[in-house]
Formats: sequence, structure tokens, C-alpha cells
Amino acid sequence: MRRVRTATMVCVLVWGALATAQSAPLSASAAPVARVTQGPTVEYADDQFAVVTWTTDIASESRIYYGVSDKNLTQVAENRSSRTFHRVDLQNLQPSTTYYFRIDTGAPSTLASNSFQTVASGAAAERNLQPARLNQPVAATITKGPSIQYADDSSAVITWSTSTPVPSKVYYGTNPGSLNETAESPGANTYHRVHLSGLKSAATYYFQVDTGQDTRNQEARFQTVAAGAQPVFDQAPQEVASGSPQLQSRPAASAAKPAAAQLSVPAGTEIDATLQDALSSKTAKTGDTFTAVVAQPVHAANGEVAVPAGTVINGEVTESEQGKTLPMVRGKGRLAFRFRDITLPSHQSFPLEATLLSVHDKKAGSEGEVTSSTRGTTVAKDVGIGAGLGTVAGLIFGSALKGLAIGAIAGGGYVLATQGKDVEIPAQSGMKLRLDQSLSIPVNAAHATPAAANSQ
Repeated sequence: MRRVRTATMVCVLVWGALATAQSAPLSASAAPVARVTQGPTVEYADDQFAVVTWTTDIASESRIYYGVSDKNLTQVAENRSSRTFHRVDLQNLQPSTTYYFRIDTGAPSTLASNSFQTVASGAAAERNLQPARLNQPVAATITKGPSIQYADDSSAVITWSTSTPVPSKVYYGTNPGSLNETAESPGANTYHRVHLSGLKSAATYYFQVDTGQDTRNQEARFQTVAAGAQPVFDQAPQEVASGSPQLQSRPAASAAKPAAAQLSVPAGTEIDATLQDALSSKTAKTGDTFTAVVAQPVHAANGEVAVPAGTVINGEVTESEQGKTLPMVRGKGRLAFRFRDITLPSHQSFPLEATLLSVHDKKAGSEGEVTSSTRGTTVAKDVGIGAGLGTVAGLIFGSALKGLAIGAIAGGGYVLATQGKDVEIPAQSGMKLRLDQSLSIPVNAAHATPAAANSQ
């Protein structure tokens, strides 16, 4: 009897193991997800047969699920060879019938993505049809740019605007059609500003910007300046025609213009400004923009005014929480934002890398300003952080408007509520910024008046 029980248990365990092995889903990491970079195109369609082609960014098997219902793709056509250019035959079709299909890219989906119609019985075949798109959100449209806002011998700043919020992401590289590097800024935005670093001097770079829904704009190119040369501003990139030969270098100009004289504002310089827009963690959303106006002229290293009073500082909200919980600051609202660029009275814009030092009531004198004697532990205790920490995610806190604490991070800052639940920064509040990187302003831009700039 004991042997029978043992044998029975073994059978049950083996059966259970087999059932588990058969029902266990394949790991999502078994195969990478391919991205369709061109197509699909119905290369040929008659009354019984069709050929569909497409291209992917990585080599994968060619497989299409299709059927006469967009919710029931019961048929499969495939080619198991791994490739980037795909061509699949759909056979035994019915005339004058709409067929729905989706390309298997490895992404988890059962919805039809495209459809086409076969011709009537005996009618002439059709070629190179663009199938209708289904169940696919429309990509954003670029409404302005892209523009090379700034380029020197090792870095560049690319800006553009889109019709709807999408990621601020740039794909780039030194070979056309092989954009293996990426750079991005946080959040989904309609105004985009991305910094590319670690570039080679006097080199041609090719790039595309992300337009959402796994799509990119047409490839374009720009060139960094020679080592030690003056940076260039607001350059329009050149579009790269599909299939065009690689451009190794930009042709040398027959007569180069002398570089414009520059005013250099060193890193560490502080800028006083006045916030023009009220900011609140109740209403602010990621991607919202705001402005501040420079209150006092900012001088270059040689003593000349490089950033006149009245210059506009453009910023963007990168994170907003309305009374949600934080591990160390429970229930406190917060706002995070970054500074994008400045626009001089001459209407010329330049990239800005700066850290927020303080937000304060202009009527309260020096109250709320960060000084070297401000200790993060004091404010940390007010916010409710453990004694001695003084940081949240690496932020060093300084004092601010009553009920707020400032977190200084490179490129922008955090504002946390210490009293009440939400961050409320009224318009006309004072702000103090510190330059993270030196700021180069052409002399003619710093000294030009709006009227003179408009006449140029």
C-alpha cells in the first residue's frame, strides 16, 4: 500500500511539472522588440494574393497575423529568416474583401494595425498601396524647428516644438542611418530642448528627434565648430535626403567671416530675477512653462554688461506633486523645474544651465535668501526629514518663502512645502540663480536694442 501511494504521488508531481511547463508563458525578454522604420507597404494585391513589405531597426523574423475581422486575426504568414527587410506573401484571399493585419514585432499586442482590400475578381492587380492605419495613435507634428540653438567644439543644444506632448529625445551619430547615441530631457513636452555632450570638434553629426508613437522626423545634420573656435547660435540643420551618400565634411567656405566677439559670464555667477507667472503644485503639470525677468544687469568677466536687465529667463516644470506621499517628506507638495534658456531684449536666445538658489518675497529684504551659513539640517527638520540628513534625492536645502524649502540641483531646482500641503509661489516673487556653466553672449546681441534686432 505504501508503494502505491508513493507511485501515485510521483505521477501527480510529474504531471504537475509538465502542466506548468506547458502553460508557462515565454519570457518577454526572450526576443527584443523590433521597431518598424519603414512601411508596411502592400507591394502587390490581386483578387487572391498579396505581398506585404516593411523594414525594422533590428533583425527579426518576418511574421504577419491577418484575417477578415480586425478583432480576430486567425491566419499567419511568415518567413523565419532573421532580417531587417521583410517580405511576406498572403495567399488564398477572397476578392473584393477587406483584410486586417498586424506585424509581429515582439511587442505584446493582438490588435490589427493596418488594413487593405483585394481587387474584384479578374480585375487588374494593384501595386505599392499604403494600407490604412488602425488602432494607432497619431504621432505629434513638429510645429517649429528643429534648430541647433547652440554648438561648440564638444556639445550642442537642439530645440523644437511639437503639436502634442511627446518625449524630448534625440537620436544621433556620426554616420547617416546609424544613429546609435541618444540624449533626452525628462517628461513629455511640447517645447523640447536637449543637450548633446561629448561630441567631436569639426565633425558632422546626423540626428532625428522623437515625434512620439515610435516615430521620428526626417534625418538632418549639423557640424560642430573647430577646437577652440567660437560657438555658433541658432543654426538651421540640413535635411538628409533618403538614400543620399554620406557627407564626410562640410565644404569649406571660400571666405570665412571673422568670429563675432563674445562676452563670457563665468560659471558661479548669480542672477537675480523676478518670477512672472505664479506656480502651484495644485495646477502645474509636467511640461508647463514659466518665465522670470532678470532684475539686475549681469556682467561678463571683463566688466561689460552681458545680460541686460529685462532679459527673460524661460523655464519648464519637470515634476509636480499635489499632496502625494514621499518616503521622507510625507504628504508635502513639491515642484521641480529647470531653466531652458534666456531671451535678451534684442530677441536673441541662448541656452542656460543654472541652479535655483532661492525663491523669496521681494518685500521681505534678505529673508528667504540662501547664504553660505544656511544649514540643510535646519530646514530638513522643518520639512520632516530625519535629523542630520538635509537631503532628499541628493538635494541640498536652503531657505525660501515662508512654508517652502528649496532643493538646489544642477539645471534647476526643487521646491517643497513645509507648511500646509501644496507649493504656492506667487507671481513677482524674487528668484536667485547660479550659473552651472559659463555663458557666452555675442557683443552685438548684448548691446543691440529690440529695434536694431528687428532691422537685421
